[in-house]
Amino acid sequence: MLTQEQIAQYDRDGFIVLKGLFDADEVARLQAAAEHLRTPQRAHPDANVIEKDGVSIRAAWAVELDSPECNKAMRIEKVFGPVKQLLGERVYLFQSRLNYKVAGKGDVFQWHQDYASWFMDGVPEGGHRDMLTALVMLDDTTSESGPLRFVPGSHKEGMIDPIYDTWTTSYPLHIVPDETVKRLSDGSGIVECVGPAGTVVLFCGNLVHGSSENRSPRDRRNLYFAYNRDNNRPVSAKSRRQHKNPYIVSPTSSALDVLHAAKI
Repeated sequence: MLTQEQIAQYDRDGFIVLKGLFDADEVARLQAAAEHLRTPQRAHPDANVIEKDGVSIRAAWAVELDSPECNKAMRIEKVFGPVKQLLGERVYLFQSRLNYKVAGKGDVFQWHQDYASWFMDGVPEGGHRDMLTALVMLDDTTSESGPLRFVPGSHKEGMIDPIYDTWTTSYPLHIVPDETVKRLSDGSGIVECVGPAGTVVLFCGNLVHGSSENRSPRDRRNLYFAYNRDNNRPVSAKSRRQHKNPYIVSPTSSALDVLHAAKI
């Protein structure tokens, strides 16, 4: 469980880093799942997004549908327990995905807030105690491998009026304007999320974040589980999001129970 100091840090910065939550055996199992999910052999291959080169995979959505390991990882107590501490007792999985940054090819993710897109899906509230994401690093992550970067405290701005960027990468995104990123980062700096495989990062939906290209000789795979309060579900059944993959909002919509197990 999170300490009061960790909870205070999350409230202040919009994120916390928890190293060593998954051991080497668990990481290996999740890595094997990641390799299966990126192939047409997964049960829902239409949930995958391909890079602009037409070959490399950029993201696999709704990973819990086709991976027992991911399904356990999103509910296991060492991850889901802290999530429930921050969001409350009744929480469900809003979204899951695996982002792949292929060695030497993995493209940028522009500066953005996740809630800007979730708002388009009809979610009424995006505060840091309403929605958050658990990131699981499946590979050792360095500055060269395109780590996630945060602007600490930027969640306190609330949802920033976004620009819908359809031209920068293969994945259209509601981005934060450059001048806003500069203003916020001039005040608080930028933090790179680097660390060993098995590290878990909890960060909120309004935190401004992005990532650079993977310039390393190794792939960088990040697993994401986005959680929402059960009483903060979308108020509209029809999303206003453009270019919408049908798996962006997870079909796993029931409130989750904690998986009481030492390992996945």
